[in-house]
Amino acid sequence: MAILLAEDDRALAKLILDFFQSAGLEVYTVHDGAAALAAAAEQSFDLMILDVMMPHFDGLEVCRRVREESSVPILFITALSQEENALAGYRAGADDYITKPFSFPVLVAKAQAMLRRSRGESLGEGQLGYGSMVLDTAKGTLTVDGQTVHLRPKELQILELLLREQGRTVSRDTLIQKVWGVDFEGDERMVDRHVAALRHKLGTAAQHIRAVYGTGYRLG
Repeated sequence: MAILLAEDDRALAKLILDFFQSAGLEVYTVHDGAAALAAAAEQSFDLMILDVMMPHFDGLEVCRRVREESSVPILFITALSQEENALAGYRAGADDYITKPFSFPVLVAKAQAMLRRSRGESLGEGQLGYGSMVLDTAKGTLTVDGQTVHLRPKELQILELLLREQGRTVSRDTLIQKVWGVDFEGDERMVDRHVAALRHKLGTAAQHIRAVYGTGYRLG
C-alpha cells in the first residue's frame, strides 16, 4: 500500500513519515502542490494526504485536479478548523480531514481506516461501520479513528439504527419508537437533543450524520 504525503513543513512531514513507517506503511513525501501532482501522475497511490496550505498549488487545487482522473482516497491536513474550510475540502473531493495540532496515532488510525474501506475489507461479526466509525453491537462500544468514544445507551441505540439504515432517512417517529418505546410521552425535540450530543462526541465523523428537513436523520 503506497501513500503520498504532501506537507510543506519538512519537520512535520518527517515526524508523520516516522509514525507511518513504524506502522508498516510505505509513504512517499513531497513538499509542495506541484510535486504532489507530478507524483500522482507518475505513480498510482492507495491514499493521498494533503496539507491544505502549500506553495505552488494548495491542497484544495491538488485535490480538484486529482479528482478529474482518480477516485483515490484523499485526507486533508489543515490548520483551518472553521466549518466553511472543512466544507471547501469536501467540495473539492476530499474524503476526510484532520486539524492541526493532531495526534500522530490518530492520523495513522484514520489513514488505516481509509485504506481498509478502499480495499473493501469487511467488518467483524456484530460490527457496523461507516467512515472512520466502527460500532461493536455485542460489546456496545464505538471507535472513531481507532479511538474509543464513550456514548450513553440511547446515543448508542440511535447510532446503531442510523448505521443499519445508512443511506436511508430514519424518521424521528421511528427513532422514538425504537429507542424510547411506543409509550414515550415526550416530543421530537428529545431526539434532536440526543443526536446533537451524539454528533458532538463523534468529532470529524459527525459530518456523516445529516439532518433531513422535516423528517429525521440519515447517515451518509
